[in-house]
Amino acid sequence: MQVAWLKMWTYTHDAYLWLWSPWVYMPQNWNTETIRFLRENRAVWLLPKLNVYWWPVEEVMWNVWKIREAKMIGYFPLKIHHVLAWNMNWTMEELWEIRAHPQALMQCSIWLKEIWANPEQLFSEAYKTPNLYESSQIILEIEDKPWSLSNSLEVFSRNGINLHYLHSTPYDRKKYRFYILIDEKDIDKINSKVIKDELLSVWWSIICDNSFELNDGSIILTKTKTNVDWIPDAKINPSIWVICSEKTANDEWLKIYRNPFCPPDNETHFSVVSTMKSDVTDNFRWLVKDKIMWLLTLPDQKWSLSSALKVISEAWLSLSFIMSLANNIWWFDFPLVMDNSSVIIWVQKEIISLGWNLRVL
Repeated sequence: MQVAWLKMWTYTHDAYLWLWSPWVYMPQNWNTETIRFLRENRAVWLLPKLNVYWWPVEEVMWNVWKIREAKMIGYFPLKIHHVLAWNMNWTMEELWEIRAHPQALMQCSIWLKEIWANPEQLFSEAYKTPNLYESSQIILEIEDKPWSLSNSLEVFSRNGINLHYLHSTPYDRKKYRFYILIDEKDIDKINSKVIKDELLSVWWSIICDNSFELNDGSIILTKTKTNVDWIPDAKINPSIWVICSEKTANDEWLKIYRNPFCPPDNETHFSVVSTMKSDVTDNFRWLVKDKIMWLLTLPDQKWSLSSALKVISEAWLSLSFIMSLANNIWWFDFPLVMDNSSVIIWVQKEIISLGWNLRVL
């Protein structure tokens, strides 16, 4: 048996060590290599599915959707604790640049803002919707409550606003953000007080566009491939600090400025995806199986998405991910991650009765 995931000394590797498996570990340098390995071999794949604070992982769902034989068999929640560290001989007055993986930078956003660094620009850069002719991006920010998304999309439908694309991401423990493309001609309508008031009345949802100006802050934030790439530079340059794990800081004899430098409940959920024909769930410990991935197929019609989400809401199922993918000119596919519950069979029958489709991935 072979297992493919990212290279050693990453958080993905830490998740592998916690899950434990007798299978052969096949380290990969990049996500693209892992995906290619999974396509060419009967194997298991471990990649981040969901970060509870910031950072997009929708490309994982996109690739699971493309590999038709792949199935998400569960996930592992890994607690992640970042620290801010620098050379013991330097002082904070010399700091002007912090280097880390973009995920770490954004998960530490609260504390970065306290020291005059602004990660909002990184967050804005991370979420890029497709470039479509005569369309504009908006951001829908919603409280993480039942019915919130379906009710918000009903506001769009009632006011004749057509959606071309959307994907979700957790913004913090209590909110989700949805990046949406709409017709340019509807921007004025979106910014009207009537629609904003309607959205505010639906589980305290708010709408905003992406035209706001960002203050870069006085400290430069530099994205790196891993959290340990620039530790040698931090040892010799008093102006460079790094975000890394406490163990890495201690091993490299770095001084820790703040521990933890991220929310105490910060964690990443790593999907365990398999192309094996047999059930391999017993080969992993601590595997969580309360979520399952489905593919919702809908026609390009007004009300179709909000109606489908209403069926899901009526079953009181929690939706932790959704993304739109054009199937053809008349249909859209929506990869979903939902609660693994027996009631989902009823949801599937209801969706099919409407002439649409919902199948497990």
